[in-house]
Amino acid sequence: MFPKDIRAALIDMDGVMYDSMSHHARAWHQMMAENGITTDPNEYYLYEGMTGAATINLIFQRELHRDATDSEKKDLYARKAEIFTASGRKLPMKGADRMVRAFMNAGIPRVLVTGSAQSSLLNSLDSDYPGAFPHDMRITANDVRHGKPDPEPYLMGAAKAGVSPRQCIVVENAPLGVRAGKAAGCFTVAVTTGPVPREALEKEGADLVFPSMDDFADWLERTLPRHDGLSHRYQELSERLDKAAESLVPATVTIVTDSNVDAAVLPLLNSSATLAKANKVVLTPGEDHKNLDSVAEIWNALEETGATRHSLVVNIGGGLVTDIGGFAAATFKRGIRFINVPTTLLGAVDAATGGKTGINFNGLKNEIGAFHLPSEVIISALPLASLSRREVVSGYAEMLKTGFIADADLYRKLLDVEGVIGDNRRLEEAMKRCVEIKEDVVAQDPTEKGLRKILNFGHTAGHAFESLAIERHKPLAHGEAVAHGMLVELILSHILKGFESSEVNRYASCALKPHYPRISVTCDDIPLLISLMAHDKKNAAAGHPNFTLLLSPGNPVIDCVPEAKDIEAALEIYRDMMC
Repeated sequence: MFPKDIRAALIDMDGVMYDSMSHHARAWHQMMAENGITTDPNEYYLYEGMTGAATINLIFQRELHRDATDSEKKDLYARKAEIFTASGRKLPMKGADRMVRAFMNAGIPRVLVTGSAQSSLLNSLDSDYPGAFPHDMRITANDVRHGKPDPEPYLMGAAKAGVSPRQCIVVENAPLGVRAGKAAGCFTVAVTTGPVPREALEKEGADLVFPSMDDFADWLERTLPRHDGLSHRYQELSERLDKAAESLVPATVTIVTDSNVDAAVLPLLNSSATLAKANKVVLTPGEDHKNLDSVAEIWNALEETGATRHSLVVNIGGGLVTDIGGFAAATFKRGIRFINVPTTLLGAVDAATGGKTGINFNGLKNEIGAFHLPSEVIISALPLASLSRREVVSGYAEMLKTGFIADADLYRKLLDVEGVIGDNRRLEEAMKRCVEIKEDVVAQDPTEKGLRKILNFGHTAGHAFESLAIERHKPLAHGEAVAHGMLVELILSHILKGFESSEVNRYASCALKPHYPRISVTCDDIPLLISLMAHDKKNAAAGHPNFTLLLSPGNPVIDCVPEAKDIEAALEIYRDMMC
Protein backbone atom coordinates (compact mmCIF):
# COMPACT_ATOMS: atom_id res chain seq x y z
CA MET A 1 0.00 0.00 0.00
CA PHE A 2 0.99 3.63 -0.44
CA PRO A 3 2.90 4.81 2.66
CA LYS A 4 0.91 6.73 5.24
CA ASP A 5 1.59 10.40 5.96
CA ILE A 6 3.22 11.18 2.58
CA ARG A 7 2.71 14.90 1.95
CA ALA A 8 5.01 15.61 -1.03
CA ALA A 9 6.63 13.87 -4.01
CA LEU A 10 10.26 14.72 -4.84
CA ILE A 11 10.85 13.65 -8.43
CA ASP A 12 14.06 13.33 -10.45
CA MET A 13 14.07 14.53 -14.08
CA ASP A 14 16.50 12.60 -16.34
CA GLY A 15 15.50 8.97 -16.66
CA VAL A 16 12.27 9.62 -14.74
CA MET A 17 10.42 12.45 -16.46
CA TYR A 18 12.44 12.22 -19.70
CA ASP A 19 13.98 9.35 -21.62
CA SER A 20 17.16 11.39 -21.83
CA MET A 21 19.94 9.43 -20.15
CA SER A 22 21.28 7.86 -23.35
CA HIS A 23 21.67 11.40 -24.75
CA HIS A 24 23.51 12.49 -21.60
CA ALA A 25 25.82 9.46 -21.69
CA ARG A 26 26.75 10.02 -25.34
CA ALA A 27 27.30 13.74 -24.75
CA TRP A 28 29.61 13.11 -21.77
CA HIS A 29 31.52 10.43 -23.69
CA GLN A 30 31.98 12.63 -26.79
CA MET A 31 33.03 15.68 -24.80
CA MET A 32 35.65 13.69 -22.88
CA ALA A 33 36.92 12.07 -26.10
CA GLU A 34 37.33 15.50 -27.68
CA ASN A 35 39.66 16.29 -24.77
CA GLY A 36 41.66 13.10 -25.10
CA ILE A 37 40.04 11.28 -22.17
CA THR A 38 38.78 7.73 -22.69
CA THR A 39 35.61 6.73 -20.86
CA ASP A 40 32.87 4.13 -21.14
CA PRO A 41 29.51 5.70 -22.18
CA ASN A 42 27.63 3.38 -19.82
CA GLU A 43 29.52 4.54 -16.76
CA TYR A 44 27.70 7.87 -16.83
CA TYR A 45 24.48 6.13 -15.85
CA LEU A 46 26.19 5.44 -12.52
CA TYR A 47 27.00 9.14 -12.03
CA GLU A 48 23.46 10.29 -12.74
CA GLY A 49 22.33 12.79 -10.14
CA MET A 50 25.78 14.27 -9.57
CA THR A 51 26.30 17.85 -10.67
CA GLY A 52 28.22 18.41 -13.89
CA ALA A 53 31.16 19.86 -12.02
CA ALA A 54 31.34 16.85 -9.71
CA THR A 55 31.23 14.42 -12.65
CA ILE A 56 34.04 16.25 -14.43
CA ASN A 57 36.13 16.28 -11.28
CA LEU A 58 35.58 12.55 -10.72
CA ILE A 59 36.85 11.75 -14.23
CA PHE A 60 39.82 14.12 -13.90
CA GLN A 61 40.86 12.58 -10.59
CA ARG A 62 40.68 9.08 -12.04
CA GLU A 63 42.24 9.71 -15.45
CA LEU A 64 44.48 12.76 -14.90
CA HIS A 65 45.15 12.35 -11.17
CA ARG A 66 44.19 15.92 -10.39
CA ASP A 67 41.19 18.13 -9.76
CA ALA A 68 39.66 20.07 -12.64
CA THR A 69 39.97 23.82 -12.39
CA ASP A 70 36.85 25.97 -12.12
CA SER A 71 37.47 27.17 -15.67
CA GLU A 72 37.74 23.60 -16.97
CA LYS A 73 34.56 22.58 -15.20
CA LYS A 74 32.68 25.52 -16.70
CA ASP A 75 34.00 25.11 -20.25
CA LEU A 76 33.74 21.33 -20.39
CA TYR A 77 30.20 21.29 -19.02
CA ALA A 78 29.20 23.98 -21.52
CA ARG A 79 30.53 21.79 -24.35
CA LYS A 80 28.74 18.73 -22.97
CA ALA A 81 25.49 20.74 -22.79
CA GLU A 82 25.98 21.87 -26.38
CA ILE A 83 26.34 18.27 -27.60
CA PHE A 84 23.33 17.19 -25.52
CA THR A 85 21.10 19.95 -26.90
CA ALA A 86 22.14 19.17 -30.49
CA SER A 87 21.28 15.48 -30.09
CA GLY A 88 17.58 16.06 -30.76
CA ARG A 89 14.32 16.11 -28.84
CA LYS A 90 14.24 14.14 -25.61
CA LEU A 91 10.92 12.39 -25.33
CA PRO A 92 8.89 12.31 -22.12
CA MET A 93 9.30 8.99 -20.34
CA LYS A 94 6.41 6.65 -21.09
CA GLY A 95 4.18 6.50 -18.03
CA ALA A 96 5.57 9.67 -16.41
CA ASP A 97 2.49 11.70 -17.29
CA ARG A 98 0.30 9.13 -15.54
CA MET A 99 2.57 9.21 -12.48
CA VAL A 100 2.31 13.00 -12.25
CA ARG A 101 -1.45 12.97 -12.73
CA ALA A 102 -1.81 10.36 -9.97
CA PHE A 103 0.04 12.63 -7.54
CA MET A 104 -1.95 15.66 -8.71
CA ASN A 105 -5.26 13.82 -8.36
CA ALA A 106 -4.33 12.82 -4.82
CA GLY A 107 -3.53 16.43 -3.91
CA ILE A 108 0.17 15.67 -3.31
CA PRO A 109 2.51 18.59 -4.19
CA ARG A 110 5.40 17.80 -6.55
CA VAL A 111 8.95 19.15 -6.38
CA LEU A 112 11.41 18.56 -9.23
CA VAL A 113 14.81 17.57 -7.78
CA THR A 114 17.44 17.18 -10.48
CA GLY A 115 21.22 17.19 -10.58
CA SER A 116 20.96 18.75 -14.04
CA ALA A 117 21.04 22.37 -15.10
CA GLN A 118 20.11 21.47 -18.68
CA SER A 119 17.89 24.36 -19.77
CA SER A 120 16.65 22.55 -22.90
CA LEU A 121 14.83 20.00 -20.72
CA LEU A 122 13.85 22.31 -17.89
CA ASN A 123 12.22 24.65 -20.40
CA SER A 124 10.17 21.75 -21.80
CA LEU A 125 8.54 20.80 -18.50
CA ASP A 126 5.70 23.31 -18.74
CA SER A 127 4.61 22.11 -22.16
CA ASP A 128 5.17 18.39 -21.61
CA TYR A 129 3.77 18.28 -18.05
CA PRO A 130 1.47 21.31 -17.63
CA GLY A 131 0.95 22.32 -14.00
CA ALA A 132 3.12 19.47 -12.69
CA PHE A 133 6.09 21.49 -11.39
CA PRO A 134 5.50 25.18 -10.62
CA HIS A 135 8.67 27.21 -11.12
CA ASP A 136 9.05 27.79 -7.39
CA MET A 137 8.96 24.01 -6.82
CA ARG A 138 12.16 23.03 -8.61
CA ILE A 139 15.65 22.19 -7.32
CA THR A 140 18.38 22.05 -9.96
CA ALA A 141 22.18 21.83 -9.98
CA ASN A 142 22.25 25.63 -9.79
CA ASP A 143 20.53 25.60 -6.40
CA VAL A 144 22.78 23.24 -4.38
CA ARG A 145 26.35 23.20 -3.13
CA HIS A 146 26.49 19.42 -2.92
CA GLY A 147 24.70 17.30 -5.51
CA LYS A 148 23.54 13.72 -5.19
CA PRO A 149 24.51 11.38 -3.49
CA ASP A 150 24.60 14.08 -0.83
CA PRO A 151 21.12 14.42 0.75
CA GLU A 152 21.15 18.22 0.28
CA PRO A 153 18.97 18.28 -2.91
CA TYR A 154 16.23 16.19 -1.32
CA LEU A 155 16.40 18.07 1.98
CA MET A 156 15.93 21.28 0.00
CA GLY A 157 13.04 19.66 -1.89
CA ALA A 158 11.28 18.78 1.35
CA ALA A 159 11.79 22.33 2.59
CA LYS A 160 10.29 23.67 -0.65
CA ALA A 161 7.22 21.52 -0.06
CA GLY A 162 7.02 22.70 3.56
CA VAL A 163 7.11 19.18 5.03
CA SER A 164 9.63 16.98 6.79
CA PRO A 165 11.71 14.51 4.73
CA ARG A 166 9.86 11.63 6.46
CA GLN A 167 6.68 12.89 4.76
CA CYS A 168 8.20 12.74 1.26
CA ILE A 169 8.33 10.06 -1.42
CA VAL A 170 11.38 10.25 -3.71
CA VAL A 171 11.18 8.93 -7.27
CA GLU A 172 14.58 8.00 -8.72
CA ASN A 173 16.18 5.81 -11.38
CA ALA A 174 19.85 6.07 -10.39
CA PRO A 175 21.82 4.50 -7.52
CA LEU A 176 23.29 7.83 -6.39
CA GLY A 177 19.83 9.38 -6.39
CA VAL A 178 18.47 6.52 -4.28
CA ARG A 179 21.36 6.96 -1.86
CA ALA A 180 20.59 10.70 -1.60
CA GLY A 181 16.89 10.08 -0.99
CA LYS A 182 17.54 7.52 1.73
CA ALA A 183 20.19 9.72 3.37
CA ALA A 184 17.64 12.53 3.51
CA GLY A 185 15.23 10.22 5.35
CA CYS A 186 12.65 9.92 2.54
CA PHE A 187 10.65 6.90 1.40
CA THR A 188 12.49 6.18 -1.86
CA VAL A 189 11.13 4.48 -4.97
CA ALA A 190 13.45 3.41 -7.79
CA VAL A 191 12.41 2.69 -11.37
CA THR A 192 14.69 0.74 -13.72
CA THR A 193 14.40 2.88 -16.85
CA GLY A 194 17.98 2.32 -18.03
CA PRO A 195 20.79 -0.25 -18.04
CA VAL A 196 21.47 -0.02 -14.28
CA PRO A 197 20.36 -3.37 -12.81
CA ARG A 198 17.70 -3.67 -10.14
CA GLU A 199 20.29 -5.05 -7.71
CA ALA A 200 22.27 -1.79 -7.81
CA LEU A 201 19.17 0.16 -6.78
CA GLU A 202 18.28 -2.32 -4.04
CA LYS A 203 21.85 -2.17 -2.73
CA GLU A 204 21.45 1.58 -2.13
CA GLY A 205 18.36 0.89 -0.01
CA ALA A 206 15.43 1.61 -2.35
CA ASP A 207 12.18 0.90 -0.49
CA LEU A 208 10.45 -0.24 -3.70
CA VAL A 209 11.79 -0.98 -7.18
CA PHE A 210 9.57 -1.01 -10.28
CA PRO A 211 10.56 -2.32 -13.74
CA SER A 212 9.09 0.66 -15.62
CA MET A 213 7.35 4.00 -15.14
CA ASP A 214 4.12 2.44 -16.38
CA ASP A 215 4.34 -0.17 -13.62
CA PHE A 216 4.99 2.53 -11.03
CA ALA A 217 2.06 4.59 -12.36
CA ASP A 218 -0.19 1.51 -12.19
CA TRP A 219 0.75 1.05 -8.53
CA LEU A 220 0.13 4.72 -7.73
CA GLU A 221 -3.30 4.68 -9.39
CA ARG A 222 -4.25 1.58 -7.39
CA THR A 223 -2.94 2.63 -4.01
CA LEU A 224 -2.88 6.43 -3.73
CA PRO A 225 -5.59 7.73 -1.45
CA ARG A 226 -7.99 9.99 -3.35
CA HIS A 227 -7.97 13.66 -2.43
CA ASP A 228 -11.11 14.47 -0.43
CA GLY A 229 -12.02 17.39 -2.68
CA LEU A 230 -11.57 15.26 -5.77
CA SER A 231 -13.66 12.44 -4.34
CA HIS A 232 -16.40 14.97 -3.65
CA ARG A 233 -16.24 16.19 -7.25
CA TYR A 234 -16.57 12.63 -8.57
CA GLN A 235 -19.53 12.18 -6.27
CA GLU A 236 -21.08 15.31 -7.78
CA LEU A 237 -20.46 13.90 -11.27
CA SER A 238 -22.15 10.65 -10.22
CA GLU A 239 -25.13 12.65 -8.94
CA ARG A 240 -25.38 14.55 -12.24
CA LEU A 241 -25.45 11.23 -14.09
CA ASP A 242 -28.09 9.79 -11.77
CA LYS A 243 -30.27 12.90 -12.06
CA ALA A 244 -30.08 12.85 -15.87
CA ALA A 245 -30.91 9.14 -16.05
CA GLU A 246 -33.74 9.28 -13.51
CA SER A 247 -35.40 12.20 -15.29
CA LEU A 248 -35.92 9.95 -18.32
CA VAL A 249 -37.63 7.20 -16.22
CA PRO A 250 -35.96 4.42 -18.25
CA ALA A 251 -37.34 0.88 -18.41
CA THR A 252 -33.75 -0.46 -18.33
CA VAL A 253 -30.28 1.07 -18.38
CA THR A 254 -27.26 -0.27 -20.29
CA ILE A 255 -23.79 1.22 -19.85
CA VAL A 256 -21.45 1.18 -22.85
CA THR A 257 -17.75 1.81 -22.19
CA ASP A 258 -14.34 0.41 -23.15
CA SER A 259 -11.80 -1.54 -21.14
CA ASN A 260 -9.54 1.48 -20.52
CA VAL A 261 -12.35 3.63 -19.15
CA ASP A 262 -13.75 0.68 -17.22
CA ALA A 263 -10.44 0.41 -15.36
CA ALA A 264 -9.53 4.08 -14.96
CA VAL A 265 -12.78 6.05 -14.65
CA LEU A 266 -15.77 3.91 -13.71
CA PRO A 267 -14.34 2.93 -10.27
CA LEU A 268 -14.33 6.65 -9.41
CA LEU A 269 -18.07 6.84 -10.13
CA ASN A 270 -18.84 4.11 -7.60
CA SER A 271 -21.43 6.25 -5.80
CA SER A 272 -23.71 6.32 -8.87
CA ALA A 273 -26.95 4.40 -8.35
CA THR A 274 -27.42 4.29 -12.12
CA LEU A 275 -24.13 2.50 -12.68
CA ALA A 276 -24.73 0.14 -9.78
CA LYS A 277 -27.93 -1.29 -11.23
CA ALA A 278 -27.17 -1.04 -14.96
CA ASN A 279 -26.08 -3.78 -17.32
CA LYS A 280 -22.60 -3.04 -18.70
CA VAL A 281 -21.02 -3.63 -22.12
CA VAL A 282 -17.22 -3.26 -22.17
CA LEU A 283 -15.85 -2.79 -25.70
CA THR A 284 -12.29 -3.33 -26.88
CA PRO A 285 -10.72 0.10 -27.61
CA GLY A 286 -9.26 0.99 -31.01
CA GLU A 287 -10.55 1.92 -34.47
CA ASP A 288 -10.29 -1.73 -35.56
CA HIS A 289 -13.17 -2.48 -33.19
CA LYS A 290 -15.43 0.34 -34.37
CA ASN A 291 -17.50 -2.11 -36.38
CA LEU A 292 -20.70 -4.09 -36.66
CA ASP A 293 -19.43 -6.73 -34.23
CA SER A 294 -19.25 -4.13 -31.47
CA VAL A 295 -22.71 -2.83 -32.32
CA ALA A 296 -24.08 -6.38 -32.27
CA GLU A 297 -22.54 -6.85 -28.82
CA ILE A 298 -24.56 -3.88 -27.56
CA TRP A 299 -27.74 -5.01 -29.35
CA ASN A 300 -27.40 -8.47 -27.78
CA ALA A 301 -26.95 -6.94 -24.32
CA LEU A 302 -30.07 -4.82 -24.82
CA GLU A 303 -32.05 -7.88 -25.91
CA GLU A 304 -30.82 -9.93 -22.94
CA THR A 305 -32.00 -7.30 -20.46
CA GLY A 306 -35.41 -6.95 -22.07
CA ALA A 307 -34.79 -3.41 -23.30
CA THR A 308 -37.74 -1.56 -24.83
CA ARG A 309 -38.15 1.70 -26.72
CA HIS A 310 -38.29 3.32 -23.26
CA SER A 311 -34.85 2.02 -22.26
CA LEU A 312 -31.67 4.06 -21.97
CA VAL A 313 -28.07 3.65 -23.12
CA VAL A 314 -25.36 5.55 -21.20
CA ASN A 315 -22.12 5.89 -23.16
CA ILE A 316 -19.09 6.58 -20.95
CA GLY A 317 -15.89 6.94 -22.97
CA GLY A 318 -14.19 8.69 -25.84
CA GLY A 319 -15.42 9.33 -29.36
CA LEU A 320 -15.28 5.67 -30.31
CA VAL A 321 -17.63 4.70 -27.46
CA THR A 322 -20.08 7.56 -28.03
CA ASP A 323 -20.12 6.90 -31.81
CA ILE A 324 -20.77 3.15 -31.44
CA GLY A 325 -23.08 3.43 -28.45
CA GLY A 326 -25.03 6.23 -30.11
CA PHE A 327 -25.39 4.21 -33.32
CA ALA A 328 -26.58 1.15 -31.40
CA ALA A 329 -29.16 3.34 -29.63
CA ALA A 330 -30.21 4.98 -32.91
CA THR A 331 -30.93 1.62 -34.54
CA PHE A 332 -32.27 -0.56 -31.70
CA LYS A 333 -36.08 -0.71 -32.01
CA ARG A 334 -35.78 2.22 -34.45
CA GLY A 335 -34.25 4.46 -31.84
CA ILE A 336 -33.95 4.60 -28.06
CA ARG A 337 -32.61 7.34 -25.83
CA PHE A 338 -28.98 7.72 -24.80
CA ILE A 339 -26.76 9.90 -22.62
CA ASN A 340 -23.12 10.62 -23.38
CA VAL A 341 -20.50 11.06 -20.65
CA PRO A 342 -17.33 11.84 -22.65
CA THR A 343 -14.02 10.98 -21.01
CA THR A 344 -11.73 12.57 -23.61
CA LEU A 345 -11.41 16.23 -24.52
CA LEU A 346 -11.95 15.50 -28.22
CA GLY A 347 -15.00 13.41 -27.39
CA ALA A 348 -16.45 16.10 -25.13
CA VAL A 349 -16.27 18.97 -27.59
CA ASP A 350 -16.75 17.01 -30.81
CA ALA A 351 -17.94 13.40 -31.05
CA ALA A 352 -20.28 13.32 -28.04
CA THR A 353 -22.24 16.38 -29.14
CA GLY A 354 -24.26 16.94 -32.29
CA GLY A 355 -25.96 13.63 -32.86
CA LYS A 356 -23.60 12.12 -35.41
CA THR A 357 -23.23 8.40 -34.71
CA GLY A 358 -21.52 5.72 -36.75
CA ILE A 359 -19.15 2.84 -37.31
CA ASN A 360 -16.39 2.01 -39.77
CA PHE A 361 -17.19 -0.28 -42.70
CA ASN A 362 -15.02 -1.84 -45.43
CA GLY A 363 -12.03 0.18 -44.24
CA LEU A 364 -13.89 3.51 -44.44
CA LYS A 365 -14.25 5.65 -41.34
CA ASN A 366 -17.83 6.32 -40.15
CA GLU A 367 -19.18 4.89 -43.41
CA ILE A 368 -22.37 3.62 -41.71
CA GLY A 369 -24.18 5.96 -39.35
CA ALA A 370 -27.22 7.92 -38.34
CA PHE A 371 -28.16 11.32 -36.93
CA HIS A 372 -29.55 10.68 -33.44
CA LEU A 373 -29.29 13.36 -30.74
CA PRO A 374 -28.36 12.36 -27.18
CA SER A 375 -30.86 13.17 -24.45
CA GLU A 376 -28.01 14.79 -22.53
CA VAL A 377 -24.24 15.25 -22.68
CA ILE A 378 -22.60 15.44 -19.25
CA ILE A 379 -19.41 17.50 -19.46
CA SER A 380 -16.65 17.23 -16.84
CA ALA A 381 -12.89 17.72 -16.90
CA LEU A 382 -12.38 15.08 -14.19
CA PRO A 383 -12.01 12.02 -16.49
CA LEU A 384 -9.31 13.81 -18.49
CA ALA A 385 -6.85 13.01 -15.69
CA SER A 386 -6.62 9.48 -17.13
CA LEU A 387 -5.35 10.78 -20.50
CA SER A 388 -1.87 11.40 -21.81
CA ARG A 389 -0.88 14.98 -22.57
CA ARG A 390 -0.92 14.17 -26.28
CA GLU A 391 -4.59 13.13 -26.10
CA VAL A 392 -5.51 16.29 -24.18
CA VAL A 393 -3.67 18.60 -26.58
CA SER A 394 -5.18 16.81 -29.57
CA GLY A 395 -8.69 17.47 -28.26
CA TYR A 396 -7.74 21.06 -27.46
CA ALA A 397 -7.44 21.75 -31.20
CA GLU A 398 -11.20 21.23 -31.56
CA MET A 399 -11.74 23.81 -28.81
CA LEU A 400 -9.54 26.33 -30.62
CA LYS A 401 -11.55 25.61 -33.76
CA THR A 402 -14.82 26.30 -31.94
CA GLY A 403 -13.52 29.64 -30.71
CA PHE A 404 -12.35 30.55 -34.20
CA ILE A 405 -15.73 29.90 -35.82
CA ALA A 406 -18.09 31.26 -33.17
CA ASP A 407 -16.59 33.11 -30.19
CA ALA A 408 -13.58 35.40 -30.51
CA ASP A 409 -13.35 35.91 -26.73
CA LEU A 410 -13.25 32.15 -26.17
CA TYR A 411 -10.53 31.79 -28.80
CA ARG A 412 -8.35 34.44 -27.18
CA LYS A 413 -8.73 32.81 -23.77
CA LEU A 414 -7.75 29.46 -25.28
CA LEU A 415 -4.48 30.88 -26.62
CA ASP A 416 -3.22 30.49 -23.03
CA VAL A 417 -2.90 26.76 -23.70
CA GLU A 418 -0.90 25.80 -20.61
CA GLY A 419 -2.98 27.96 -18.30
CA VAL A 420 -6.25 26.39 -19.45
CA ILE A 421 -5.03 22.79 -19.55
CA GLY A 422 -3.43 23.14 -16.12
CA ASP A 423 -6.58 24.52 -14.45
CA ASN A 424 -9.55 22.12 -14.29
CA ARG A 425 -12.00 24.94 -13.61
CA ARG A 426 -10.94 27.00 -16.65
CA LEU A 427 -10.78 23.88 -18.81
CA GLU A 428 -14.26 22.72 -17.84
CA GLU A 429 -15.73 26.20 -18.42
CA ALA A 430 -14.18 26.27 -21.89
CA MET A 431 -15.43 22.75 -22.63
CA LYS A 432 -18.98 23.69 -21.66
CA ARG A 433 -18.85 26.81 -23.83
CA CYS A 434 -17.68 24.73 -26.81
CA VAL A 435 -20.56 22.30 -26.29
CA GLU A 436 -23.06 25.17 -26.05
CA ILE A 437 -21.80 26.51 -29.38
CA LYS A 438 -21.98 23.15 -31.10
CA GLU A 439 -25.45 22.40 -29.72
CA ASP A 440 -26.69 25.78 -31.00
CA VAL A 441 -25.23 25.13 -34.47
CA VAL A 442 -26.66 21.61 -34.59
CA ALA A 443 -30.10 22.79 -33.47
CA GLN A 444 -30.18 25.19 -36.43
CA ASP A 445 -28.85 22.64 -38.93
CA PRO A 446 -29.20 19.07 -37.60
CA THR A 447 -28.31 17.26 -40.85
CA GLU A 448 -25.45 19.47 -42.10
CA LYS A 449 -27.18 21.27 -44.96
CA GLY A 450 -25.80 24.73 -44.27
CA LEU A 451 -24.65 26.42 -41.05
CA ARG A 452 -23.26 23.22 -39.56
CA LYS A 453 -20.51 23.31 -42.20
CA ILE A 454 -18.74 25.94 -40.08
CA LEU A 455 -17.72 23.05 -37.82
CA ASN A 456 -15.49 21.80 -40.67
CA PHE A 457 -13.03 24.69 -40.27
CA GLY A 458 -9.51 23.27 -40.31
CA HIS A 459 -10.69 19.82 -41.37
CA THR A 460 -10.31 19.92 -45.16
CA ALA A 461 -6.58 20.64 -44.89
CA GLY A 462 -6.37 18.67 -41.64
CA HIS A 463 -7.69 15.48 -43.22
CA ALA A 464 -5.07 15.84 -45.96
CA PHE A 465 -2.28 16.12 -43.36
CA GLU A 466 -3.74 13.10 -41.57
CA SER A 467 -3.66 11.03 -44.79
CA LEU A 468 -0.12 12.18 -45.63
CA ALA A 469 1.07 11.12 -42.17
CA ILE A 470 -0.49 7.67 -42.60
CA GLU A 471 1.27 7.23 -45.96
CA ARG A 472 4.57 8.01 -44.22
CA HIS A 473 3.76 5.55 -41.41
CA LYS A 474 3.98 8.42 -38.91
CA PRO A 475 0.32 8.82 -37.99
CA LEU A 476 -0.98 12.01 -36.41
CA ALA A 477 -3.76 12.24 -33.89
CA HIS A 478 -6.87 13.78 -35.45
CA GLY A 479 -6.60 16.97 -33.41
CA GLU A 480 -2.92 17.38 -34.29
CA ALA A 481 -3.79 17.25 -38.00
CA VAL A 482 -6.67 19.72 -37.52
CA ALA A 483 -4.34 22.11 -35.65
CA HIS A 484 -2.11 22.27 -38.74
CA GLY A 485 -5.13 22.36 -41.04
CA MET A 486 -6.38 25.47 -39.26
CA LEU A 487 -3.14 27.31 -40.00
CA VAL A 488 -3.44 26.50 -43.72
CA GLU A 489 -7.06 27.64 -43.74
CA LEU A 490 -6.23 30.81 -41.79
CA ILE A 491 -3.67 31.61 -44.46
CA LEU A 492 -6.30 30.98 -47.15
CA SER A 493 -8.65 33.24 -45.17
CA HIS A 494 -6.00 35.97 -45.29
CA ILE A 495 -5.45 35.53 -49.04
CA LEU A 496 -9.13 35.37 -50.01
CA LYS A 497 -11.10 37.03 -47.20
CA GLY A 498 -8.78 39.64 -45.70
CA PHE A 499 -8.29 37.84 -42.38
CA GLU A 500 -5.65 39.77 -40.39
CA SER A 501 -2.12 38.42 -40.86
CA SER A 502 -1.30 39.31 -37.23
CA GLU A 503 -3.98 36.83 -36.10
CA VAL A 504 -2.48 34.15 -38.35
CA ASN A 505 0.93 34.71 -36.77
CA ARG A 506 -0.51 34.80 -33.26
CA TYR A 507 -2.14 31.40 -33.71
CA ALA A 508 1.04 29.90 -35.17
CA SER A 509 3.34 31.25 -32.45
CA CYS A 510 1.08 30.89 -29.37
CA ALA A 511 -0.86 27.71 -30.09
CA LEU A 512 0.45 25.59 -32.95
CA LYS A 513 4.25 25.64 -32.81
CA PRO A 514 4.74 25.25 -29.03
CA HIS A 515 2.20 22.47 -28.53
CA TYR A 516 1.77 20.33 -31.65
CA PRO A 517 4.28 18.10 -33.46
CA ARG A 518 5.82 19.52 -36.61
CA ILE A 519 4.87 18.10 -40.00
CA SER A 520 7.62 18.01 -42.61
CA VAL A 521 6.12 19.22 -45.90
CA THR A 522 8.31 19.37 -48.99
CA CYS A 523 7.59 21.06 -52.32
CA ASP A 524 6.87 17.62 -53.75
CA ASP A 525 4.18 17.05 -51.09
CA ILE A 526 2.09 20.07 -52.09
CA PRO A 527 0.40 18.53 -55.20
CA LEU A 528 -0.41 15.42 -53.16
CA LEU A 529 -1.94 17.49 -50.34
CA ILE A 530 -4.07 19.43 -52.82
CA SER A 531 -5.21 16.15 -54.38
CA LEU A 532 -6.12 14.77 -50.95
CA MET A 533 -8.12 17.90 -50.19
CA ALA A 534 -9.93 17.53 -53.52
CA HIS A 535 -11.11 14.07 -52.51
CA ASP A 536 -12.28 15.02 -49.01
CA LYS A 537 -15.67 13.49 -48.25
CA LYS A 538 -17.11 16.87 -47.20
CA ASN A 539 -16.68 18.43 -50.65
CA ALA A 540 -19.94 19.39 -52.37
CA ALA A 541 -18.47 18.58 -55.79
CA ALA A 542 -15.88 15.88 -56.41
CA GLY A 543 -12.44 17.27 -57.18
CA HIS A 544 -13.13 20.75 -55.76
CA PRO A 545 -11.89 21.33 -52.20
CA ASN A 546 -14.55 23.07 -50.10
CA PHE A 547 -13.40 25.16 -47.15
CA THR A 548 -14.91 27.09 -44.29
CA LEU A 549 -12.84 30.29 -44.06
CA LEU A 550 -12.88 33.26 -41.68
CA LEU A 551 -13.34 37.00 -42.09
CA SER A 552 -12.12 37.38 -38.49
CA PRO A 553 -12.25 35.23 -35.33
CA GLY A 554 -15.92 34.41 -34.80
CA ASN A 555 -16.99 35.27 -38.37
CA PRO A 556 -16.94 32.20 -40.64
CA VAL A 557 -17.83 31.87 -44.32
CA ILE A 558 -18.94 28.44 -45.61
CA ASP A 559 -18.67 26.85 -49.07
CA CYS A 560 -15.46 28.57 -50.16
CA VAL A 561 -13.92 26.85 -53.20
CA PRO A 562 -10.46 28.40 -53.85
CA GLU A 563 -8.52 27.87 -57.03
CA ALA A 564 -5.64 25.40 -56.91
CA LYS A 565 -3.11 28.23 -57.16
CA ASP A 566 -4.47 29.82 -53.97
CA ILE A 567 -4.26 26.54 -52.07
CA GLU A 568 -0.72 26.04 -53.36
CA ALA A 569 0.22 29.55 -52.22
CA ALA A 570 -1.27 28.90 -48.78
CA LEU A 571 0.72 25.67 -48.42
CA GLU A 572 3.94 27.43 -49.46
CA ILE A 573 3.35 30.11 -46.81
CA TYR A 574 2.54 27.39 -44.29
CA ARG A 575 5.90 25.72 -45.06
CA ASP A 576 7.75 29.01 -44.53
CA MET A 577 5.95 29.71 -41.23
CA MET A 578 6.70 26.24 -39.85
CA CYS A 579 10.43 26.36 -40.63
